[in-house]
Amino acid sequence: MDIMLGQSYTGYDLVKELRSCATYAECEVIFISALDSSEDKLLAYGCGGDDYISKPVDVNELLEKLKRVEVRISERALLKEQFEMASDTAFCSMQQANELGTLISFFTDSLDVIEIEELFENIRRYYGNAGVRCSCEFRVANTYHQFPKQSTTDLEREILELGRVAKRIVPFGSNMLFNSRFCSMLVKGMPVHDELLMGRARDNFAILLTIVDSRIEFIEEQLEKEHIRKKAIEELKSQLEGDFSTIKALCEEQDNQIAKFISKLSQDIQLKVITLGLDEEQEAALMSLIDEAQEVVEEAQGISFVIEDKLFRITQQLRIIEQPK
Repeated sequence: MDIMLGQSYTGYDLVKELRSCATYAECEVIFISALDSSEDKLLAYGCGGDDYISKPVDVNELLEKLKRVEVRISERALLKEQFEMASDTAFCSMQQANELGTLISFFTDSLDVIEIEELFENIRRYYGNAGVRCSCEFRVANTYHQFPKQSTTDLEREILELGRVAKRIVPFGSNMLFNSRFCSMLVKGMPVHDELLMGRARDNFAILLTIVDSRIEFIEEQLEKEHIRKKAIEELKSQLEGDFSTIKALCEEQDNQIAKFISKLSQDIQLKVITLGLDEEQEAALMSLIDEAQEVVEEAQGISFVIEDKLFRITQQLRIIEQPK
């Protein structure tokens, strides 16, 4: 670039215009001028020049400066490439961190889940955030549960059934089937056109399967414990009902025997009173003792009714415990 282009327009002005244009913003500019003062060189550099050669031009100097220009262009291209790679790496790292955060959120959200319906809703929400759709089969306590119940097609159900004996990951087209002991997940709409994203999605979904598998195993253990508890309560209930019936029968038999004994005793005493020659006062005192004994027996019989009521209440409480929540 020469400096003296005209009276009202200089090389400085032209370089400023070049620098303001995105197309030429990174081009290399070498000023060549008969002007040789430090002030002229500073002006050239200030308006956007990269180097300066004074006239008359030394060809060797010019070639040397052009070599430096070539080096700067190469370095700039390398830096740009490194920057793009760093940007891609940073973006990929951010995506991976976000995906990991989503997995962690799914894990924490599922820690308290004890119903397979709620577990599937968490899975569907996770896959929805990942931009794909899914169908699932849970295998709990030798029972198969497929979700979503209303929108899963017959073909998808058949594929989920095949997952019971298939290998862990089965890809086909834009779909992928993930299988474990307790679960099969049919994921639809995988990003097959982005190899990097596809690889991360496959790994993340495999981790998700492990989390789901662990949760279903826990749910199955809880169901087994609940089954054992109900069975124990049923056995206890049956045993107690038998014991209660025996206690009730014994109490009734005891009450009957005591009542018969007191009745017979009263009759025997009344017959003996006639032959004992007791006066009226003695006879009244003796009959009073018999009446008191009768009252004691009646009180004892009242206790039997209380025992029977308590046993009935215990039986009712067992029935309440036995009922599902």
